[in-house]
Amino acid sequence: MGKQPIRALKKSMGAILFFLVFALLQGSFYITTMGALSFPDPNIHAYASYAAATGQILNKPDLQIDNYGNTIRIQQLHGDSRFLNLQGCQSALVVTLLNQTSDYDPTIEAQKTVNNSAPSKEITTDSLKLANRSNQYFPAIFLPQAMGIWVGLHTHQPPYRTWQLGRLSNLLVYIILFCLAITIVPRGKIFLAIIGALPHGMFIASSLMADSLFISLCAVFIALFMAVTTRNQPATRKEMIAMSALTVLLFMCKTVYASLAILILVLPRRILSAKRKALYLGFSSLIILAVYGTWSSLYSTVWAEASVSQNLVFMLRHPFRMFIAVAWNFMRESMQLLRLGAPSILLVVIIGLALVLLIRNSPRPQYKVTSAREFISLYRYQITSALVFLILIYMVYASMMLTWNTLPLMRIGDYIKGIQFRYFEPFLPLLVSIVFHASGEDISVTKESEAESTKSQPPEIKDTGEETRKKSHNTEAI
Repeated sequence: MGKQPIRALKKSMGAILFFLVFALLQGSFYITTMGALSFPDPNIHAYASYAAATGQILNKPDLQIDNYGNTIRIQQLHGDSRFLNLQGCQSALVVTLLNQTSDYDPTIEAQKTVNNSAPSKEITTDSLKLANRSNQYFPAIFLPQAMGIWVGLHTHQPPYRTWQLGRLSNLLVYIILFCLAITIVPRGKIFLAIIGALPHGMFIASSLMADSLFISLCAVFIALFMAVTTRNQPATRKEMIAMSALTVLLFMCKTVYASLAILILVLPRRILSAKRKALYLGFSSLIILAVYGTWSSLYSTVWAEASVSQNLVFMLRHPFRMFIAVAWNFMRESMQLLRLGAPSILLVVIIGLALVLLIRNSPRPQYKVTSAREFISLYRYQITSALVFLILIYMVYASMMLTWNTLPLMRIGDYIKGIQFRYFEPFLPLLVSIVFHASGEDISVTKESEAESTKSQPPEIKDTGEETRKKSHNTEAI
């Protein structure tokens, strides 16, 4: 290990210890008090994790047409009924489940009763009627949970304990990635530690949900990007390869999270030239097309309760109406979030206090902005981060409008079904961009160079009329 990583690790030790204490306390609490099968959409995460652990994640699906005319791929899983029946599972929102943590989860005992059952003959569960949605997301994102489940299966652990091992491995990967992000980010380390230790994120990380990987990978990408921006030198080849790999992984997690790649485009030329930006985007796109494109065409399916093709035509014909519907729903549901109880209010309070601490302890620009161009250059990372977050909001709502809502029958003020606020949580680390200004890149360098050039020029000698007469008199005398 070189000197720079050791130095960065020492500088980050306080924030890492802070994160580890709160992460381990919350993780152990949720794993103990909440059932292993109590989380949103267990028919996705539990089945896909089991499929990845047993090598069935690429089982060839069968093509069918659903009731709305959409082409879907039905994937069948084979195995012990104790794992495939998901006995006692509870599908609920994260906020709803957090409200239950003050009491012992009543579904735990129902989930544990499967341990008393003898191993049964293998059964088959398919993805018809949304019972099993194992092929909805790219299989690699379920590897963190699958590692623990694989250990449980190969050491002949009871089913419930096997699910618990999957939760532990998922939590471990989340903690490692967030510690890496805290180490990489140059400023705002405590802020990033607070974001990583939020109750909502920790509940997700201590479950079988793949969203924990989304959150931690976004944090690593943002931390690496901010590290690149603070150095007065070109990005290295290793950094570009790392950002390209993270972009590919985020696309495979969920397409909407790859919008973070827009941040790369606003890096100044001295850090990343236009040619290298094109290479970055081209290389990332090539891998995505080769890997994700192949899997998507053979295995993936989109579940819907509406005609996707009809909704797409409607969205293209009424783009302004869609923007208004998204803005209206986001504002209304943001206020609705505060009515869901103490966990939501606590989330807002913690983020607010963390932002105050972040801004107060961070350096500010040392020069005044005198034009709109200078303002945009100085605050390019904040402006781009806000734009990326707005794009995320629209893309999340657009995907839900396409699949879970019948748009031609909806009024502009109707609720858009399918939205969960955990979809936006991976972008919370973007708030750290507040303390990253483009100082010393364009504005200050230009001003300093202008000042130096002015100083280096000899002072101008003003030609008065008297000096001219003297020169002419001397010439005549000669």
